[in-house]
Order: sequence, then C-alpha cells, then structure tokens
Amino acid sequence: MAKTITLTLTSHAGTNITINAPQYPEQRGESYPMVYGRTMGGGIKVADLGPGTATVFRNPSLAFDRLSNTQYESLRNFLKTNAQYSKNSFTYTDPFATAHTNMHYTGGLEGFQSSVGNHWSGTINLAKDMSA
Repeated sequence: MAKTITLTLTSHAGTNITINAPQYPEQRGESYPMVYGRTMGGGIKVADLGPGTATVFRNPSLAFDRLSNTQYESLRNFLKTNAQYSKNSFTYTDPFATAHTNMHYTGGLEGFQSSVGNHWSGTINLAKDMSA
C-alpha cells in the first residue's frame, strides 16, 4: 500500500488544512536578488537575499495533480479566508516535515482545472516574507 504524503498549511489563528502533497515539493524558486512588496501601508514585503544566504526556500511553486474536490475546496477556502490571498502569512509544512514560516500566497489558484471525476490539478506560488 502506497504511503500518502501530505502538506499542511497553518494560519496564525491556528486553522490547519492537510492535503495531498504537491508533485514537486522540492522546487526552490528563484535564486537571484529580488523584492516584492506593496506601498503605502499595503501588505507584504518579500526580499530574496540571493544565493549564499541561510534561507534557501524562498519562492516555491507547488504543482498539484489530482486533488480531490474536497481537498481543492480546503485549499481554496484556506487561501481565501485564512490567508486572505496575499494579505496574511501562514506556515507551510512540506512533505519532509520542514515548517516554512511567514509564507504568503502569490498566485496560481485561478489556473486550477478539474478533470473527469472531480479531480483538480494546478500550481500555486508562494513567497517567503523575509522582513518578518
């Protein structure tokens, strides 16, 4: 029997969801210096400090294949309600049990597609808030 690997998202309010892990959880994202942010009291500020820094897990893309309808709805509702899309940070616990704190959703949910049998596939993008 195959072992099910999961990923967990936890909001600061303590809301957890656990769903099947992404196909490629080891993707590390960009490694060149960059800054994301909003101005005038806007929201997140995310800075990638470039190669050679202690934090190597900065902007992961998580590709999901065949999430059940229930798991997709849990993911969508978590990002909409708890994370409020990019507004609130959360902890992403990867399939290797490493907790990545101060993560923000940056996009991708709108690209999810369903297939026959109510299975959902797509990619979400996260970014680590390096200012927190």
